[in-house]
Amino acid sequence: MAAVVLPHEDWIVGKHALMNLRAVRRRGRTEIDPRSWRIPYQWQGCHYQDHDDQPFLLLINAGGGFVEGDVAELHGTLEPETRALITTTAASKFYKCPDGATSRELVAIEVGDGATLEYCPDESIPFARSRVQRRTHIALAPDARLFATDMIAAGRIHHGAGEAFAFDALDSEFKVTVDDRTLLLDRLIADGPDEVGALRRLWGGASHAATVVAYAQDLPAGLEEDIEARLATTAATAAGASRAGNFIVCRILADEAWAYHEAVFACWTALRPAIAGKPARPIRKC
Repeated sequence: MAAVVLPHEDWIVGKHALMNLRAVRRRGRTEIDPRSWRIPYQWQGCHYQDHDDQPFLLLINAGGGFVEGDVAELHGTLEPETRALITTTAASKFYKCPDGATSRELVAIEVGDGATLEYCPDESIPFARSRVQRRTHIALAPDARLFATDMIAAGRIHHGAGEAFAFDALDSEFKVTVDDRTLLLDRLIADGPDEVGALRRLWGGASHAATVVAYAQDLPAGLEEDIEARLATTAATAAGASRAGNFIVCRILADEAWAYHEAVFACWTALRPAIAGKPARPIRKC
């Protein structure tokens, strides 16, 4: 399992957030221990929304967003036979970078054998003139179970005259591995107006994109067809699901934030009984 990551002496306090978490089995349930944290990440514990042994953790970045050159690192470990749901209190907001520095959000989570991770952060929003780097790497043991989402908005779509695709640069990577074998490597790289314009065309006029993934050794047959049927009833502009063995990937494009949240929840409704053994329901964040 991963060791605790320590701050580097060059990191500026308040500019480089760090959180080390470990999920352990204790007293008949999973508990999440904060091994260490560094502002602006805050630790306020977790709750058991489903009234069972699975904790729900809401990550809190007290900075309210990423100012030029800010960094946030989350390092988590789920020990074998634990289960946890990790989400955020709000979207990750990346503010403008007039001096050309890049703001970075880095997530690395290891999931042990027999452990279940539901990773459901809110979307990332690159504001006008922002420079953004995102890295999410989820490393699974062969008998782990996973439901995870990755959501990106093209900016503050309804702010003033709109800020869709007005960011300067976006470098995003979402990676899932099983026993060091890559199942998913999803990259979006757009640096400068020409590449940002190409990304806009790639999304076909949509302003919100989401990727949903699920992994388990015993996913039922036909689950991807069930997901597509549910997605067809949502307001997503384009959506679909594909499967390779024990791994399912869903892609979603939408015009509005509420529409891709609706579509992601439709995926969770289909997948959560198979992944976590219980129905999906809205996550309580207060």
